[in-house]
Amino acid sequence: MSQQRSERIGKILHYLWLHNQLSIQQAHELLDYALATLRRDFNYIASHYPGMERYHGGLRFSVSSADKEFVFDMKKSINTDAKKEIARLARQYINPNDFIILDSGTTCLELAHILDIPARVVTTDVNIAHSLAQMSHVESYIIGGMIRSGYFTVGESLATEMLNTFSVEQAFISCDALSLDTGITNATLFEVGVKKAIIQRAKRIILLADHSKFEQTNPYTISTLSCMHCIITDKALPDAIYKRYKQAGINIIR
Repeated sequence: MSQQRSERIGKILHYLWLHNQLSIQQAHELLDYALATLRRDFNYIASHYPGMERYHGGLRFSVSSADKEFVFDMKKSINTDAKKEIARLARQYINPNDFIILDSGTTCLELAHILDIPARVVTTDVNIAHSLAQMSHVESYIIGGMIRSGYFTVGESLATEMLNTFSVEQAFISCDALSLDTGITNATLFEVGVKKAIIQRAKRIILLADHSKFEQTNPYTISTLSCMHCIITDKALPDAIYKRYKQAGINIIR
């Protein structure tokens, strides 16, 4: 697959992940691609990605009918370059032998992949734990509790209780959405208690959020932005949003 087509399909998948449905006409207006090109891309997505349903004039995505592992893979494929960029910036904040927490999520997973120094790491993510377990220079701990199917994250009350046994220098957390008005919010209640516990157990909290998360609001509140030592994002964040957060006194890095 060419890089151009890969980028097009990535943008289409991102929209479908957020909105579950996209017509060819909407994609044409939003993404400015030719209609014939989009028809070919839609047909390709419908035949290669589980949970995608092609209907006359568009695509639907059903999480319930998709393979759970595919759901994770799809989430991981969204904004891949942005997540790697954020991980590289976040890596600069970790010193040899630091004791840190890595929250669940694909951006934190990217950070785990490039952790090339001795460190002690607590995580609430099965995939991150698997990656860290292969690193002889990292002493890793995984928090126990219920695992969210298809996402490989650990949550619920047992996980929050276990987190209370740790105190660390800093934690890197993720979120589904953030805004100046509503702070950090999540789409599901499953991880909210864990994220709140992480914030309580670390001296410094660094939020890793790609540009698509900004000025969005989800139903479940995690914390205000004032609880964050800094927010690390990517260069695709619009200048106007970046300046607005700076003016509000938020330590934002891109």
